[in-house]
Amino acid sequence: LTYLGTSTILISDGSTHLLTDGYFSRVSIPQLLFTRLKPDEQRIDQALEQAGITSLDALLVLHSHFDHAMDVAVVAQKTGAQLLGSTSTAMVGRGGELPESRITTIETHHPYQFGQFTVRFVPASHVPLPAAVEAMTGKGDIPAPVVPPARVGAWEEGQSYGVVISHPNGSVLIQGSSGAAPGALDAYQADYALLASASLGKQSDHYQQSFMEETAKAVGAHTVIPVHWDDFFSELTPDVKPLPWGLDNMHDSFHALADRHEGDFLVLPPFQRFTLKAQSQPESGQ
Repeated sequence: LTYLGTSTILISDGSTHLLTDGYFSRVSIPQLLFTRLKPDEQRIDQALEQAGITSLDALLVLHSHFDHAMDVAVVAQKTGAQLLGSTSTAMVGRGGELPESRITTIETHHPYQFGQFTVRFVPASHVPLPAAVEAMTGKGDIPAPVVPPARVGAWEEGQSYGVVISHPNGSVLIQGSSGAAPGALDAYQADYALLASASLGKQSDHYQQSFMEETAKAVGAHTVIPVHWDDFFSELTPDVKPLPWGLDNMHDSFHALADRHEGDFLVLPPFQRFTLKAQSQPESGQ
């Protein structure tokens, strides 16, 4: 497993390669506010090379905001990945001229098989955003293909998902936003819970507790790994800084996760590979 910023996570067993979201353009705040956005192919190429990604079997998209889905068509084209996501994510793929045969509109709880990996999308929700941010980024479904360049609001949220990925060597839950659907994960087990921390520290104690109960505790994870904590308005580097205080309080967000989890809490820097182990096996990093 390799963390690649925001909710972009590479999972590979050496034969089969899966990636969530695949956002590498990482536009700046001035670009976001004042320009029309498009994928930055140079940054995408640099990140793929640094992560050692030459091909992907699947690109799993957790929701369709710009910081998750803007690059999906380019990444899929460069890697040969099958794009899986909501009807809104499909519209992003179509706008980027990805062939229809390479786009899968998912069914929740359906098992998708890639090599020895079994992938299931589960319903989730987005962390509450300030009204002005929500109005700018969009909360509805994307009704037509998104053809870049476009304003940030073209990449509306659509449906939000968590994804449970199972393999003989271990299982993971990846939650791309700090929101959960009550009961959605009750039938699942995962050794690791990779949970978005952005904006979680700004939520109420009740919200934080419910989020943990409906994610890490629901699946019985022995290890929680925060994701989506980095400043995704700056270029991805191994020493990337956290989101600025005005957007998130990383200290509070991390404590919201760690203080409510009885097992291990592990922060992964970008590009550092980590070896997953099933609960019955000793854990190791590399």
